[in-house]
Amino acid sequence: MVEQAVNDVNAGGGIGGNSVEVTILDTEASAETAVEQYRSLADRGVVGFVGGLVSDASLALAPEAASDEIMEVSPASTAPQLSTAGRANGRKYFGRTVPSDGTQAVVMAKAVDDPLYIDADSVALLSIDNSFGAGLAEVQRDVLDAEVVADIRYDPSSESFDDTLADVFQSDPDAVSFTSVSGQERGILDAYSQSEYDVPWVLSAGMFGGDLPSYYDGFYSASLSSARTQAYFELVRRLSDIDDPRAYSVNAYDALFLMACAAEQAGEASGPAIAETIQSVSGGSGHTVSVGDFGRVRSLTEAGRAVNYQGASGSVDLTGNLEPLSSYLIERVTDGSVESLELLQPQFFKSGGNR
Repeated sequence: MVEQAVNDVNAGGGIGGNSVEVTILDTEASAETAVEQYRSLADRGVVGFVGGLVSDASLALAPEAASDEIMEVSPASTAPQLSTAGRANGRKYFGRTVPSDGTQAVVMAKAVDDPLYIDADSVALLSIDNSFGAGLAEVQRDVLDAEVVADIRYDPSSESFDDTLADVFQSDPDAVSFTSVSGQERGILDAYSQSEYDVPWVLSAGMFGGDLPSYYDGFYSASLSSARTQAYFELVRRLSDIDDPRAYSVNAYDALFLMACAAEQAGEASGPAIAETIQSVSGGSGHTVSVGDFGRVRSLTEAGRAVNYQGASGSVDLTGNLEPLSSYLIERVTDGSVESLELLQPQFFKSGGNR
């Protein structure tokens, strides 16, 4: 998808009349490898790049890019810690076209606290032992009204979860807020179902798919609510050899296209210029442009007009932290079926998640 975005930018005349070139480097999902590969790009004088993919790589890259004043836009790194990463000299050099997981942590906290849902006085946090789990736990500790009586990490490959569950329930919490990823949650949840413990759980996004075990009844989830945009279908239509784009690939298209729009509007292809301008071209009251519209971007810029990019992954309206907001659903399993209880629009998060 990045290659398609580059083709579209160049077909529209390029940035300031200059063509964009693609260089693809594999970070192997490793922070150390990502930094090594990044240094080779920096030595070649790049002004911006799309990546990293995993959060651990982006957390390592963000300070490097900021120090070098090179713009980094990730299509897939969701760790809450990245909301403040990559700042230097009054600018933020790390952005992303995917929402922060901090927003789902706020939704999980709402399900725990709100009288409409669990209305818990105390809660145990149980999180997978990685940066994703740690990030969501940190945000929840900050926003929960309920007392956090345990904050436990778990290894999904463990042979037994008895000791982990004993730690979770040592202080008799009213609820458990559980952060994991699909495919790595079932072991500890199955162990819970065989135990004597019985409290409501709130699950992070992505774990209400497929056949639901009977013991999920009464469980809540903070689920990402996403709708495919007209721009998404336009992009897929043009890529007739792709039936179903891979996860985050359309976000990668938007990342490249946004940087190109920012450089064109700024009149300068440099990291600082992109960092200064990328938020304004992602939203606001400018003329709407979308997938494949780089020629229109150039025409509007030459006429002194502002632009507002509407992306394939969504509206991509970036906040001051250079990340989009998304809508979330609070869902609950009732009699074996998933029931949608409340839709939280981006405005909920803009207002500070007032609950």
